[in-house]
Amino acid sequence: MTINESENNPMATDKMRDVYLSLASRVCEGLTPSHYDKYVSWYYEKPRDFRISPIHFIMAVSGLNREKAIKRIAPWHMEHGKRVDDEYEKIKI
Repeated sequence: MTINESENNPMATDKMRDVYLSLASRVCEGLTPSHYDKYVSWYYEKPRDFRISPIHFIMAVSGLNREKAIKRIAPWHMEHGKRVDDEYEKIKI
């Protein structure tokens, strides 16, 4: 069964796919809707001990750990009370 065949799967909507791919595109380049579809199908094929989230999707496709994935989604930090943008090279998928 694919995610599009499951009427009870809240992650099967185009809106959710767009949100996940938009966030992941901040970290990776070359992502396609099929990357999302494969991830969601994998997640729902058996019970998992974590909740599905954009961070886990980015970790799965990029190989980054949680801390690095979060830093790349929101690439900035504070220095002397001012926001400083960080720059990262996108990971090619």
